[in-house]
Amino acid sequence: NADPIKTELNKTNSIVFRNKIIVNKVNFSYEGSDASILNKLELEILKNTTVGFVGSTGSGKTTLIDIILYLLMPSSGSVSIDGVEINSKNKSVWQKQIGYVPQSIYLTDNTISNNIAFSVSPEKINLEQVYKAAEMAQLDDFISTLPNQYDTIVGENGVRLSGGQRQRIGIARALYTNPKLLVLDEATSALDGITENIIIETVDNLAHKMTIIIVTHRLTTIK
Repeated sequence: NADPIKTELNKTNSIVFRNKIIVNKVNFSYEGSDASILNKLELEILKNTTVGFVGSTGSGKTTLIDIILYLLMPSSGSVSIDGVEINSKNKSVWQKQIGYVPQSIYLTDNTISNNIAFSVSPEKINLEQVYKAAEMAQLDDFISTLPNQYDTIVGENGVRLSGGQRQRIGIARALYTNPKLLVLDEATSALDGITENIIIETVDNLAHKMTIIIVTHRLTTIK
């Protein structure tokens, strides 16, 4: 017979995101500081919806994201996925389901496909997944105009690409792992208005196909 204690442990370690992320009465303050950054925060994020967190620098947006990603532990309260609370044992299972797009994308002086399948050794790259991620990030039309297509070298930190193209590679990289949750953390804030609109259009195309969190200090981005 299966050991009931072990079975219970397996249950709590497996996180399958089917319905919603619940942030339950989360408090957070940094060690040695009395200032509360998050105070009894409660929210629900339903699967395949798009949610925006807007606020000025220091308002706690990044702290909240780090808690949802379980890079930070809440001082009290919890984050759970469909009733399973994220903890230090199961956090890696949860983190593998998240695609993260930061403000500045780090690119190596390598091919486009190696930069999309970032940190995967070249012989293990799944090209079908690379193509699919590039298509979802609306990068495939641009790549098809390049003489070496996916084997095009991007130059030191993407010097041969525009800001918008670099951001799209960042989105494709986040999508390569087929995430359940896509987080854009100030991912368009360094772009000019026109380029930002193009990137937001790309994100709009992904809406309802996955859960998306957009973090920004610009209300216009969310609008």
